[in-house]
Amino acid sequence: MAALTFRVLDANILLRYLLDDVPELTDRCEALLLRMQRGEETVWLPDIALADVIWTLRSFYKRSKAEIREILLPILSLRGIHLRDRAVIFHALILFAEKNIDFSDALIAAEMLARGYTEIYSYDRHFDRVSGVKRTEP
Repeated sequence: MAALTFRVLDANILLRYLLDDVPELTDRCEALLLRMQRGEETVWLPDIALADVIWTLRSFYKRSKAEIREILLPILSLRGIHLRDRAVIFHALILFAEKNIDFSDALIAAEMLARGYTEIYSYDRHFDRVSGVKRTEP
């Protein structure tokens, strides 16, 4: 059996797959995802790359937050995709869609809660929608 490869996954790979806008690239990206699903290839997806995917889908392609959550959760669950903290990322996607907040702020809130932090200095009132987070203005 061949040794597993380990590489970093950039946002454009997921975007090409999800958008299916360049068929030959979509096919190659799909093949990569299938290898990851089978455990033949292992990649690390940085939080910033995931945030870039979400921002692009929202800003340029006008996808709903719920749709983004639904299309990303199965991909992020693939055996060969490693995340800094899978539970935090999944919680952030839920907050993003259900509390109608930006993904970056949802990620901050999910990370806070995972670490046991309860208070944040912010002027963004959407943190008030997150149970367990207390927003304070300086």
